[in-house]
Amino acid sequence: MYLKEFIQKENTTRDTIRHYIYLNLLTPARKGRNYWFTENECDIFEAVKEFQDLGFSLQEIKEIKKLHDESCSTEKQCKQNLKLIAEKITTISAKINKLKMQKKVLAEVKETLQKKALLNQEKNSANF
Repeated sequence: MYLKEFIQKENTTRDTIRHYIYLNLLTPARKGRNYWFTENECDIFEAVKEFQDLGFSLQEIKEIKKLHDESCSTEKQCKQNLKLIAEKITTISAKINKLKMQKKVLAEVKETLQKKALLNQEKNSANF
């Protein structure tokens, strides 16, 4: 399928596809001046999106794909993927902890503001 069809099928943009091609995440064949996409490119594109949904950057995905292309189903690939996943879990855990702290602080600020609002309301009621 041509680029326009690929874009429609995958619900994406021309710029996204061109960027993925630039990064060698997608390597469609050429038919003259046009790119030609197969189901393989569809599978790769969908895998990239899934990795992005899991919090991986395009650079990290590029490393995963490179390792897959060079040493698919080998111990080297398995170890590297486990390392990347462990690092991602650590990063996500740190973000979760930071968000929990932010939530706690915001809850405290909210409680303080609600108390002030209640005091102001009681003060205004007493003045009438």
